[in-house]
Amino acid sequence: SNVGVKFEGAISMFKFQAFLDTLVGEEDGAKDFLRIKGVFNIAGEDRMFVLQCVHMLKNQNFTKPWREQKRENRIIFIGRGMQKRRQELTDGVLACVAGPLRFGVGKRVRARTSELEYSTGKVIKVWDEFHAYRIRLDCGREVHAPMDEDGFVKEA
Repeated sequence: SNVGVKFEGAISMFKFQAFLDTLVGEEDGAKDFLRIKGVFNIAGEDRMFVLQCVHMLKNQNFTKPWREQKRENRIIFIGRGMQKRRQELTDGVLACVAGPLRFGVGKRVRARTSELEYSTGKVIKVWDEFHAYRIRLDCGREVHAPMDEDGFVKEA
């Protein structure tokens, strides 16, 4: 059986890769997925992102620019028991859509710099190399926050 999902909105690359890993990151889970194919609009990128999976094997690349084409995400899951997992698969891929960022360039924030520590700094770029934020810490060092979540970056 198969499940297809078509939707709009830029995708967070980090959330999407984590979602894929939950599906096909381990052999036991991947056995039900014969194929996964998709075209995606990745936040911070002007080219299409194309994905093709066969069980655990992933082929993923950026291809041509979107240009005037509508930036619509499309994914199809082909395998055993996909219809029973329709809601799980749909919810999972939709959860990867990046919402509006909470902090703009110049905003003072606290960035996670270790397992238990946050350091104060300023947002210097948004959607930098697929990270939601690039932050220059008060000490001068630069760090990335891959997602716009309190586990990575908080209001100062």
